[in-house]
Amino acid sequence: MPNESHNPLKRSWWRTSFRVWGYILKEHIGPFILAFIVIMFVFLLQFLMRFIDKIVGKGLDIWTIIRLIGLNLAWMVVLAMPMAALVASLMAFGSLAASNEMTAMKASGVSFMRMLFPAVLLGLLLAYTDLVFNNDVLPDANHAAKDMMNDIQRKKPTFIIRAGEFSDEDALPGYSILAKKTAENSSDLEGVTIYDHSSGNETRVLTAKTANLTFTPDYRKLILKLHIGELHQFFNNDPTAYRRGTFETYIVRIPTSGFDFMHQGESERGGRELSAHDLMKYVVKRDSAAEKEKISFAGILKTFADNITDIRKSSIADSTVADSNRKMRITSNFRQNLFQIPSEASQIIGTQLDAGSYLVEVHKKYALPAACLIFILLGAPLGALAKRGGIGVGVGLSIGFFILYWAFLIGGEKLADRGLISPFSGMWAANILLGILGGFLTLRVLRERRAIGFRWLAQIFKRKKTNETIST
Repeated sequence: MPNESHNPLKRSWWRTSFRVWGYILKEHIGPFILAFIVIMFVFLLQFLMRFIDKIVGKGLDIWTIIRLIGLNLAWMVVLAMPMAALVASLMAFGSLAASNEMTAMKASGVSFMRMLFPAVLLGLLLAYTDLVFNNDVLPDANHAAKDMMNDIQRKKPTFIIRAGEFSDEDALPGYSILAKKTAENSSDLEGVTIYDHSSGNETRVLTAKTANLTFTPDYRKLILKLHIGELHQFFNNDPTAYRRGTFETYIVRIPTSGFDFMHQGESERGGRELSAHDLMKYVVKRDSAAEKEKISFAGILKTFADNITDIRKSSIADSTVADSNRKMRITSNFRQNLFQIPSEASQIIGTQLDAGSYLVEVHKKYALPAACLIFILLGAPLGALAKRGGIGVGVGLSIGFFILYWAFLIGGEKLADRGLISPFSGMWAANILLGILGGFLTLRVLRERRAIGFRWLAQIFKRKKTNETIST
């Protein structure tokens, strides 16, 4: 019996396959690198357009700005890799189809599935790389970027106040600060107007020519020292009452939010600053808390039902002093439970939504890397059917599909955070939809169907019009 390892047909099959696979991989690498660089540049340009006015002109040194931008490149890499994979797959297979190389490969006995094999390996490699980066590198980069912004804001309090715009209500609750001009290298302000809504009984409006901002040592309060200004005081319970005064120096202490206990590398991490393992720990903890709250809520409902029963019994009892006191006590407990039930129910819902939002982040860490493989499987048959390998077609189709993917991803995340759909459905619906579309296109290529178009729709209308003419 001849040794199969020395079979010339088998050796020829493997030799042809390796040559084809190597050639197809080479066709992917160039477009992938080019697309990745272009997409990263677009993301970086978008980031700079949104935040350049917040980091430039604030007295920051160039190294701090470069480091801050570098830390924000991490989330761009996670998004750019699937897009680049789609562009590379589209252009590679589109180029093979346009130059009739795909036809030559099929004539040599290489099926489309064999051509797809190296692209699938590339997709798996990109998916694994994106997963490791998304799970290990991105959380630390996001955390470092947040801590760096907090450090900058603590060292330069004017960083939280932009010239010509009111301050953020979340950072300074109860206060709105407007400054006409901010200094680049100091914490000085010019043309300051402060609206103080912290007190429920009155509203104060302070104006000053200049001011200086500093934090207290524990960063719990913002000290605003005003120079040469006026104080206007309005009373909410008496609209006719009004007070006005002038001052040379006036100090305002404003409670801050999000700046206390912020030491670089030690601040509390949010959902996007945790790995999947740490996120699951939090999900389990919140689920356990929700179960305890449900047990407590069930006890409150049982007590509430018992109170209703006791009220009914006490209404037909003898009207003695003891019965009257007992009835008052039961009624008091009934009212207390009546107000407690909505609060407990709201707390349970909040705990479940909190756990669900972290579970959404867990699924996102796996759904985005999986998109690398999905886009490879979508781009290969789409490029073969388009029969064009130009960069314009590749980029155009890629942007269209990625916008569709991103709309599903963002919409699914919002719906899942609100508890309207499950976290799995919200994060994986786009992958499943595009995966089915990729499978359908692959079947069309395997069956040697013509490129996708609207000719079939025109034929339907033509046939319908012919039938109407005959019936007439």
